[in-house]
Amino acid sequence: MTVIELKEWIYSNGKIEFILNEIGCGHIVYHPSKEYYSCSNCNGDNKGAVNIKNNKYLNCVNYTREKEFDDNSDLLTLVQYNKRISDSKFSFFDTVKYLHKILGLPLTFKKQEDKKEVVDPLYIFKKVKTKRKRQNVLDFHVLNENELQDFVPHIHIDFFREGIMSWTVKKFGLAYSYRYKRNIIPLRYWLTGELLGFNMRTSVENYELFDIKKYFITPGYPKQMNLFGLWENKEIIQDKGYVVVYEAEKSVLKRDSLNDGTGVALSGHEISDEQVKILIGLNCEIIIALDKDIDIEHVRHCCEKFYGIRKVSYLYDRWDLLGERDSPADSINKIFEFMMQYRTVYDYGEHKKYLQSLNKKK
Repeated sequence: MTVIELKEWIYSNGKIEFILNEIGCGHIVYHPSKEYYSCSNCNGDNKGAVNIKNNKYLNCVNYTREKEFDDNSDLLTLVQYNKRISDSKFSFFDTVKYLHKILGLPLTFKKQEDKKEVVDPLYIFKKVKTKRKRQNVLDFHVLNENELQDFVPHIHIDFFREGIMSWTVKKFGLAYSYRYKRNIIPLRYWLTGELLGFNMRTSVENYELFDIKKYFITPGYPKQMNLFGLWENKEIIQDKGYVVVYEAEKSVLKRDSLNDGTGVALSGHEISDEQVKILIGLNCEIIIALDKDIDIEHVRHCCEKFYGIRKVSYLYDRWDLLGERDSPADSINKIFEFMMQYRTVYDYGEHKKYLQSLNKKK
């Protein structure tokens, strides 16, 4: 399940006190009038140091550890903090996996279903009707890995000409469909590596003249719940101490082919609440690198989601080095490294500019 679903499950099943006990917190008391738990840190004796709200957000305040906690902290933050006392490398990935383990939940993106079978006399008619219905996130099912066997484990020459190398093809499991004449990019869940869908890019020249879509993503793929490339790049990102956030999957692939495995992709230019939570959980610098045609106000809007929580910066082509719709990853390595070196840190001055832009819109 996703981080949001996990938190809701913990709240709905009354598991907050159980988790606090498991991570070593002491003096656990529930205050029904204000609906919160108070306790001490596992390495402290202040009985009221920690407050956890008894709601689906599991908001957490840690009065004696303010440097490690902020307004966006929650029970997961507390779990990671306490586990890092004995293991400094305990990551957000480890936190989510640990909670699944102690709660006896399967570590999978696939939604648990009721196994009870009920015979529906209208089944055959409903089946025909629902075939055309687009799936949403909560109805989404993990794909069978056997579906990859329908494609050859190679890429079209056009992808190779764009700089995507053989080691990247192997690492991300890229493939090609002769039937659909499309390059296949598997989309895997950031936490478990489960196959959630494909992004298929046409290799047909002048595709727009034939009314062919340039990209086709598996219907129902929950992009707002995932970050492409994080499953494959998470160890490098943790080691380097920063993550570069692109719009498109191809940007991640291009940078990986230049031996830079620090990228993830949003599959769009908006950052969802779930993606924000995942990125914050990485506990490293977040570098926003959207395409050149995205205006600076939207870039700052994305950075604002992390301001005061994590170090955040952005790449913006103020030197006019990129093409009109290029991603920073489309540039040669020398230009990319130049932009990285002179990236803009989203500090108080940037935050103030963002607020001023909001006032102008009123």
